Amino acid sequence: MTAKALWALGVAATALMALWWSGQPTPTSPPAASAPAERLAQSDRVPWRGLAIQVASGHRPLETYGPLLDEIAALGANTVLLSVAGHMEHATTQTIFIDARKAPAPEDFKALVRHARQVGLRTVVMPIVLLRNPRGSEWRGVIEPPDWDDWWEQYTEFVLYFADIAREAPADALIVGSELVSTEKYTARWEKLIAAVRPRFWGGKLGYSANWDHFRPVEFWDQLDFIGMTSYFTLADHKNPTVGDIVQKWEPIRKDILAWQRRIGKPILMTEVGWCSQEGAAMAPWNYYQNQKATPEGLEEQRRLYEAFLNVWGDEPELLGVIWWEWDASPGGPEDFGYSPKAKPAEQVLRRWFAAGRAARPDDLATKP
Repeated sequence: MTAKALWALGVAATALMALWWSGQPTPTSPPAASAPAERLAQSDRVPWRGLAIQVASGHRPLETYGPLLDEIAALGANTVLLSVAGHMEHATTQTIFIDARKAPAPEDFKALVRHARQVGLRTVVMPIVLLRNPRGSEWRGVIEPPDWDDWWEQYTEFVLYFADIAREAPADALIVGSELVSTEKYTARWEKLIAAVRPRFWGGKLGYSANWDHFRPVEFWDQLDFIGMTSYFTLADHKNPTVGDIVQKWEPIRKDILAWQRRIGKPILMTEVGWCSQEGAAMAPWNYYQNQKATPEGLEEQRRLYEAFLNVWGDEPELLGVIWWEWDASPGGPEDFGYSPKAKPAEQVLRRWFAAGRAARPDDLATKP
């Protein structure tokens, strides 16, 4: 059974993943007709200002996510990050698998990237590992499979699968991992993986997205084009801090990050910048369960966090760009307490910032199909 047949049948079974991956092409060098000049421009002179979409459905994905790409472009952004998941059952299981119900088929995924290009958006593809049935507080940062050798083989094939899609679409950047804290000690494994991805994703940038509190231990930054970093730092010890309070918390963090960044010598892409519209979001930005109710105070705290971030980081030249987390199909608005800024005061903050940078929108993104 071919990979296409598996998608057509909607099969999502761990035992079939070997067939899935083995059917993918294994190019070793770019074809003569695929010159970098014919790819999307990679100009670092134009900051990457965008939003993230979690691509979590394999059913008619262009119909589901195409309108979101249109909305992101209409906001004034020039970049979109498409996050797509492979799954493990829980943190100590062995197998990584793609659920066909939750991930688009290859041609459908390429169509999403092409649609993004048509509306003037760079595209970053970020395959991630999610736990389908986590036990307790488990998350992907603590995975510990029984057989690491086998896990690395599977994970490499998982990333290469999306590298092929990203190359053929084509996307501008591929993130080879996200917040896989327990794997980061295996530097040689990561270097081997990155070396395998390079010839499969020519013409685009490669990065890794480190957790906000674990970017220093990563020792393979020199193999990548950019440093990916989330931004869920604690920025207050009480609810409803002022913009000034938040800026004051950010300043030493910023200085520390930039001092470290200068030693590494790579630009930073903030891969996840965002806060729920909940009171207390500044205290624990990663905790979207802390106060699940919509309040005017929560909307205002989210807005202040956006304002403060841009006051500190908005024009930082060491940043390749900023990706805000996230934009989804929900209507948003004052009844929504999630991360999305849609139809909330924070959206207006983004619109102003995007408008200020839109003059630098790459011409080729706006004109090439």
